[in-house]
Amino acid sequence: MKRVLRVKPLLVWLVILLALAIWLWPRPSQTGWQSAQEVAPLALLSQMMQDNLSPTFPVDPGQMQMWKVQVAGQRQPLYLVDSRVEGSETQPLCGAIGCAFFGYIPHDIGFHRVLATYLNPHVSPGRDLIEPTTTMEHGFPLLVVTQLGNEGLQQYTLGFNGEVYEIQQIDTLTGL
Repeated sequence: MKRVLRVKPLLVWLVILLALAIWLWPRPSQTGWQSAQEVAPLALLSQMMQDNLSPTFPVDPGQMQMWKVQVAGQRQPLYLVDSRVEGSETQPLCGAIGCAFFGYIPHDIGFHRVLATYLNPHVSPGRDLIEPTTTMEHGFPLLVVTQLGNEGLQQYTLGFNGEVYEIQQIDTLTGL
């Protein structure tokens, strides 16, 4: 006697619903840097031009790199900006001490710059230049920035004070 395997319609619907739930489940923000034109709202690109660029610098802020940081418990995104333009021989926002990095958050009807600093973008292999943490201050994550200083590899912990990011702690990494 042959047995015919019958799949009950309820089971089929449960499998379909499970697949949809997995596909639609909210994911954490992208990790890492992408082209600003793919990540940034137009109002933010405009604000970046106004705040950081001169008409004498023919730089398209959409060609810069951006990381939309959104960690658990964070109400609004933090947009980190690496001013280097990929594929360009000249980097107008880079100099002897490094390249300009910015951070923006949504504010009222526009964006507010909460970070403006120069960083050396070259760090040791296996190290991240900027790493958001899960620790929050005033609704935004602490940032750990790794830099090669006079005393070796250093990590700067930056915290949001309600207005801007500021250095809270500097650690020198040893044994690396």
